[in-house]
Amino acid sequence: MSLFTETVENWRDWARVFQNKAAFTPLAREIFRREGLPWTELSPLTPGTNGVFRCGDVVVKIFFPRESGLDPTADYHTELAAARQGDAWGIPTPPVLGHGMVKDRYDFYYLLTAYSPGKEAGDWLAGSSGKQQEHFVEQLQTLLARLHRPTGVLSPRDLRQEARENPRLKKLAPSLREEMLARLEGLELKGLVLTHGDLTGENLLVQEDGSLVVIDWADAHLAPAWYELGPLAFELFQGQGELLRLFAGADQEAFVERLLDCCCLHDFGADFLWNFWQREGAPEFGSLEEVRKLLEKKLAGAE
Repeated sequence: MSLFTETVENWRDWARVFQNKAAFTPLAREIFRREGLPWTELSPLTPGTNGVFRCGDVVVKIFFPRESGLDPTADYHTELAAARQGDAWGIPTPPVLGHGMVKDRYDFYYLLTAYSPGKEAGDWLAGSSGKQQEHFVEQLQTLLARLHRPTGVLSPRDLRQEARENPRLKKLAPSLREEMLARLEGLELKGLVLTHGDLTGENLLVQEDGSLVVIDWADAHLAPAWYELGPLAFELFQGQGELLRLFAGADQEAFVERLLDCCCLHDFGADFLWNFWQREGAPEFGSLEEVRKLLEKKLAGAE
């Protein structure tokens, strides 16, 4: 008899069920039994792409099955390798407590990590003072300096080719899309380091003492360090001028250019730009120059 009884034949099926703790309870209970960990009732955590729940002092992530239409293998191995490397380098991240696969009605990869209390950084920043924001950015820059180092735990990917074929570009105006693809061809993709790739307001936690914890390494890449800038600027900082200024420092021009580079290369670059103009209530971007001008306006404090 199957532990997981829901039907998943496409991504719509997975999206319907992945937050349903009742559907995942028998499967999760078996995972905890195999790993020798104490069981308590599941509670939901911030929705993402996978089934993610809290069970006492443990977070269990159950990856989408192949039947959803996507293959979870790369995400699983990437997250496991990157989380372990980050932990080994002293990045504040929950340690891995268990991992593997359960062969049930579907094959489910899973990952168990320690639960870290804290407030999601996006919510925390919304209510923070100027001094708190300064300390936050200083911590973040120190963390990134420790993280952005070469490593052999991930295999290099053809980031340029993936960006050329990225279906998310279709949502942008044709003129902007063509300009981004042209800029992509001229990017120098050297000095590859470990990047988290998804440092958004949900994937950084602020603990009670103000210290940071990094979670969810599934989008980690070997990439130039500036690959990190898009999620930071547009999702974590929400394009807020003061936070952008604190992070950019004295060389604001270089920051803007690298941020534009990131939007051309990053898996979610088109989404960053789409969300940016929507959030700002600006006209839809038709060129990178329009993006640059709005960023420069924010950095100058003329919001």
